[in-house]
Amino acid sequence: MGSTSTHKEAGVPVRTFFEHYFTGATIIASGTRRDPDYVAGTVDWPYEFYAAVRYDEGHPHAGEVFAFVVLYAIAPSSYYNFTYKDLDETVGPVASHAPRAVLEALTPTTHEHAQAWRARCWANLELAESKPRVRRGERIRFAEPFTFAGGLQTTPDTEFEVIERDVLRVVDHGIRVRIPRWRARRYEKAGR
Repeated sequence: MGSTSTHKEAGVPVRTFFEHYFTGATIIASGTRRDPDYVAGTVDWPYEFYAAVRYDEGHPHAGEVFAFVVLYAIAPSSYYNFTYKDLDETVGPVASHAPRAVLEALTPTTHEHAQAWRARCWANLELAESKPRVRRGERIRFAEPFTFAGGLQTTPDTEFEVIERDVLRVVDHGIRVRIPRWRARRYEKAGR
């Protein structure tokens, strides 16, 4: 399960790049996501592309819709600027954050790995949709307490102000703290 590096013209959307990838099938829904857990310099993939692909008339599985997943990286300074790994849902990709439009377009399947992948995607989508949207400057409270280096301890009543991606400010103390992947934790908006 290797990857492919190729040239992709600047400005060409990933969906457009893959539209002619299939013979006898058409992308009917898609979405792209930047992996919030990606750490530069690692072997992980920074971007994920999800598509619902329908087999066209004349194909033995005409009308069926399956999920296509692409993990990819971009290297703007290289001619071979687009490196990707393509998978379908039957291999049970670890990347499981397909958007609602893709999941709703899929037709039923009996494939065990595809069913498990779809269940993970639905669970991730429901979790993401259950959390309030928070912007910089807004305040939140976490369900669990934290203990930071230096001895600072918080409670579920402690308010944090969102400063940057992983940086928050403890409102009562004015101290900035880094909480990687804080959006994956249980939190609620706090009143001002």
